[in-house]
Amino acid sequence: MSLRERVETAVKQKSKIVPFNDQTKGYCQCVDCPTHEECLKNEIVFCSAGDSHNSGEMAQKGCLCSTCDVFQRYSLADGYFCMNGEA
Repeated sequence: MSLRERVETAVKQKSKIVPFNDQTKGYCQCVDCPTHEECLKNEIVFCSAGDSHNSGEMAQKGCLCSTCDVFQRYSLADGYFCMNGEA
């Protein structure tokens, strides 16, 4: 991983529990979530990166967090990380 990629990952990762890396991005199912349609399309792994840039304007339309491999692998609780911020 280049220095630039490491810096970009560090900036995106806010969680001390869930890393923001290729593995978690591969497991992430945020794009399939009904609430994700209100997020910026390139935003994923909210449990690591934190809430969406427009989280204050979003409505809860359903949450897939608890069925996600990332959620289960890191024994997370709650959900709606796109609205509530990182784990």
